[in-house]
Amino acid sequence: MGRRRGALAAAAAVLALAGCSLLDEPVQPTPRPGGSALVVETDAGLLEGFDHEGVRSWRGIPYAAPPVGDLRWRAPQPAAPWGAVRDATDFGADCLHAPSTVTTPSSEDCLFLNVERPVEADGDLPVLVWIHGGGFVMGSGRSEAADGEAFVRRGVLLVTLNYRLGRLGFLSHPALGPESVNAGLLDQVAALEWVQDNIADFGGDPDRVTVGGSSAGGLSVNTLMASPMTDGLFAQAISQSGLGREPTQTLAEATAEGRRLAAEAGALDAAALRSLDAAEVMTWRLDVFAGQVPVVDGALVTAPVAEIVEAGLEQDVPYLVGSTDLDLEADLLEPLGLDDDARALLRSAGERSLLRAYATPDVVRRHLMADAVFTEPARLLATAHAARAPTWRYRFEVVTPEAFARVGGAPHASELPYVFDGVLPPGAEQHAPGMADVVSDYWASFVTTGDPNLADVVTWPTAEDGALLRLTNAGAVTEPVDPWQRRLDAVRRVVEGRS
Repeated sequence: MGRRRGALAAAAAVLALAGCSLLDEPVQPTPRPGGSALVVETDAGLLEGFDHEGVRSWRGIPYAAPPVGDLRWRAPQPAAPWGAVRDATDFGADCLHAPSTVTTPSSEDCLFLNVERPVEADGDLPVLVWIHGGGFVMGSGRSEAADGEAFVRRGVLLVTLNYRLGRLGFLSHPALGPESVNAGLLDQVAALEWVQDNIADFGGDPDRVTVGGSSAGGLSVNTLMASPMTDGLFAQAISQSGLGREPTQTLAEATAEGRRLAAEAGALDAAALRSLDAAEVMTWRLDVFAGQVPVVDGALVTAPVAEIVEAGLEQDVPYLVGSTDLDLEADLLEPLGLDDDARALLRSAGERSLLRAYATPDVVRRHLMADAVFTEPARLLATAHAARAPTWRYRFEVVTPEAFARVGGAPHASELPYVFDGVLPPGAEQHAPGMADVVSDYWASFVTTGDPNLADVVTWPTAEDGALLRLTNAGAVTEPVDPWQRRLDAVRRVVEGRS
């Protein structure tokens, strides 16, 4: 029985005292056009899902109470039980996004998740809980839920979720209490707790939960692995382009920033802050590159991720980690405020030193910050964690000629359609035939067995001594020694102050 499994029984008792019961008559769900209806019992009530194209789905499931009113900036609370069967055939609202990025219905009431599983599979299924990216200011769980059907049909139960974004999810202020500073990450913890309590009812195995994510989702995974609050909530982890050496604010620094933002809005106490228009709060800047998320709060986040992993204090679970070969395009440095950081790296190392490692000025320009922010940190986390648990590192290099001519490599998050075997970029299948199956099969194998390797495919070596698997247009390539080792070593010397 789950940690909150008694909620439905309690609700039924209350209804019975009022003269009705959830158990008076068998539930008769109405079939939906194009598929059959299905009802599942959760801690909070009954859900009606639907079948489509070999996938069984339940969408828009509340995993926590709406974080509105007095619950704004508080740790997520359990969702209230509902009486009638809840329709779970449509996505819930996305969490409020940064201004000008909203293309789907969004709301402050947004703590929903989605469950997708194959119709035909029997037994307890391995579970992938996917945390979306978007720099902690945009994104939602609906994209991978809608695009992941081919991945689900490989025998995996997929859970996707929303979590609070922007300053509604990450704000420190003395009037709010300590849980406000990383509220969006606490939402992710609550979703993982919901999975432990409820996923068996959907046919999932709570002992075989993998938490995965890309970009901000990958950073979240690394943070959850390094947190003392998540023990027992997942058995494996996948971090795609999840940084690893990002700057991290102290609670005092975050609080000073929160005081300034609140003062500018004229909100000096908790009541005034919670009465602010949510859309106004979402205009307050939140910058992961400036270390504004996550914050070392002493509870969920006790130290920067790299420090935790190098000290061997993270969870010792199987780990799949990597990046793309151009995870940060040179043309994005100025818009992201990183052009000064790139120049500082050059000055620190001495331009000649980096040129020797990178071979040409053009390679320095295109790859230096991508290596410093994503690729070298992925190598650091992989090699350090490999001393504690099985670890596999990849570098994704699949790119169409058009994309290569435009940006010079495989850009940030470009492996996502291949992982979920979704809609590929135009021309991708022509220039890298079969790679979506290859990548998706590796990931599904990892979720299913804790090891990405399959029979009759290229062996993916574990990450000891810097080994990795390159995913290229020509297929998967085993690299016992990273071909980029020299330049990644140069970057590491710079960022660690040993140039």
